[in-house]
Formats: sequence, structure tokens, C-alpha cells
Amino acid sequence: MTTAAFTPTQARSLPAWLPSVQATALGTMLLDHLCAWLITGPWPDLLRITLGRLALPMFAFMVAWHVLHTAQPLRYAHRILLIALIAQAPFMALHAQPLGNICFTLAAAAYLIAGLRRRDPWPLLLAAVLALVIIGHVEYGIVGLALVLACALAIRYPLAWLALLVWPLLQYGINLSAYSATIGVVLLLTLYVTQPALPRLPHWLTRAFYPAHLWAIYLLVLVLEGLA
Repeated sequence: MTTAAFTPTQARSLPAWLPSVQATALGTMLLDHLCAWLITGPWPDLLRITLGRLALPMFAFMVAWHVLHTAQPLRYAHRILLIALIAQAPFMALHAQPLGNICFTLAAAAYLIAGLRRRDPWPLLLAAVLALVIIGHVEYGIVGLALVLACALAIRYPLAWLALLVWPLLQYGINLSAYSATIGVVLLLTLYVTQPALPRLPHWLTRAFYPAHLWAIYLLVLVLEGLA
């Protein structure tokens, strides 16, 4: 992997595909988490391993695109790490175990790409520290980090999309989750190429959604447990 692969392009405007990918990622993630902690019955598990598996490749691709194109990649990586820290308390409480949320993985990848872009060793060191924490302690782990790097390569080199099709098997094995995640990668590529016209989501919503929805679900769970 060379720093040339992560040299920023000249374009700074937001791409047309971004709103559709954002909406799909946020919607399927919310469904996954509602099914995990609030919805009961025979359907939640099936929804989680089908529609719920569409979210991660979308988030990974958006992180890769932003850290490659933003004028301040370190600031962007800092923001993801801050989101991870704010979301960690409800995430760990809902899981009832010491598990880190996915934003720590996304932040590690963002620091790594930012360090390569800027040829700065400090973001690379922070990425390495986060990577050590990720192993065995953070959701999706090192394979999830590799997904973001594969997305960054796919943005610059179209043939790297093939690596994204391998990721579901590495992450989930041979099962329905892997099949659904593969569909997520294909859907991502379709949205990326066709660029459907959707209104842009406000920045405050996309930045606050992850920690806010986890805190809201956690508080609802507490209320429901208190009423039971």
C-alpha cells in the first residue's frame, strides 16, 4: 500500500450518491438495533441478518470517501473518535459486556488513511494503538478496519471493488449474513454508479445519529424494564 493510493482529489463538493447511501446506512442500522434490543418475536433475528447487514459496507465507504476528500482528514478522524466515545456507554450497557462500538474501528481506519495522506507518523501511531484495542475488543474487529481500507482503494481503483465482495466471507463466514452483506456491497456499488437524486440529510442529523439513537434505545429499554 502506497501513499499515492490515498492522495486527495481536487473535488471538494459532496457527491450525488451520498444522500442515498446515508439514508440506507442509517435506516438499516436503526432497524438492526431496534431488532436487537426493542422488538421481540420471530422476525427480529431474520431482519438483523438480512437488512441489518446492509449498513456496515455503506458506513465504511462513506468514511473512506470523506477522509480521502476532506481538506482536514485529521479533524474528520477526531470527530469519529469523539462519536465513538459518546456512544460507548449505551452501547456497552445494551450489550451487557465490555465491547467497543464500530466507530472505534472506523476511527482507526480514518487515522490510518489520514496519516498516509499527510505523511504524518502521529495519526499512524494512533491508528496502530486503536488497532491493538480493536483486536478482540471492538465490534467487527480488524476485518472491519480492512473493509474501510478496501473501500478507499475501490474509490481510487475500480478493480478493488472485487476485494469488497470478498469481505463478507471474511467477516461472517459462509452464511446468510455474508450473503446479505454481499448484497449490501452490490447495492452500494449501484448507488455509487447511478447516483440517484435525493435531498441531502442535514449535517447535525448524520453526525449525531449514531450516539443519539443508542442513547434513546438504552433509555427506552430502561423504561420498559421499569414498567415490567
